[in-house]
Amino acid sequence: MRKRTWKEYNKNLVNRGRVTFYIDHQSLKTKHPRKRKRGRPRTFSHPLIQLLLILKIQYRLSYRALEGFAKDLLPMLEEDIQIPSYSVICKRAVELEALLPKLSKRRPQVIMLDASGVKIFGEGEWKVKIHGKTKKRKWIKIHLAVDAKTQEIMQLEMTDGTTSDCKIGPKLINNCPRSAKTYLADGGYDTKKCRDAIKRRGAQALIPPRRNAKWDPSLKERNKNISERKGLGLDKTGIQLWGKLTGYSQRSLVEASFSRLKRLFGGGLYSRKMSSQRVEGHLKCLMMNKMIQAVG
Repeated sequence: MRKRTWKEYNKNLVNRGRVTFYIDHQSLKTKHPRKRKRGRPRTFSHPLIQLLLILKIQYRLSYRALEGFAKDLLPMLEEDIQIPSYSVICKRAVELEALLPKLSKRRPQVIMLDASGVKIFGEGEWKVKIHGKTKKRKWIKIHLAVDAKTQEIMQLEMTDGTTSDCKIGPKLINNCPRSAKTYLADGGYDTKKCRDAIKRRGAQALIPPRRNAKWDPSLKERNKNISERKGLGLDKTGIQLWGKLTGYSQRSLVEASFSRLKRLFGGGLYSRKMSSQRVEGHLKCLMMNKMIQAVG
């Protein structure tokens, strides 16, 4: 675990609950002219819509409640500011996908890959356990690349719940910073495409081979891992020992990132369209990175 000044750490955690805002006045500008395009100019700027969506996520507001919240809060900062209606915010959220800021500027040495599901439709677990499932439940998958040192999220991909990890792995790897020297991932990424994507970036793949893994002359690192795991034993103790000796055991930190993300912002998504879901997921990861940077 990283060394921390616990007094300062606890103070920063308490400050997360304070209703204090540091807002760039450029974000509050509502003039957003449309250049060289037909149609009426936009009344509300992209930064203002992004700001409202961040408030929505942080305080878990519905779109209508967000409009009321903004009408009380933002005029304190800018007297003549116009507040968009809830329907305008909802429609404009889709357009933000190509304009969102980069998640992190760090240059990590070790990156961890993993995926987890979040629910967008359906009943709660307690109701299903007690009374059974009566309605359709739908999940989507969030694929993350996480810095092993700080646990900041470097890259994000979102897919439907049936997409396998190894299918998205190469895309996730190709979008990561080239400073990474090692990639940690579970057996779901043990495919030739994922390993080749890591090799092309000049990095090492620390991925446990599957139990029925066979030698492949073109995959020397994987062959070495197969020999090591067989030598230590394929039982639980042998696998744990291999993880400690190689450093693979730190991959469990990526599970902590998913847990932190869900505890901070809930285990579901309010958006129903994939384009809006990508915007929502990106903003949640961006906000979590800011919190990690503040806590240190």
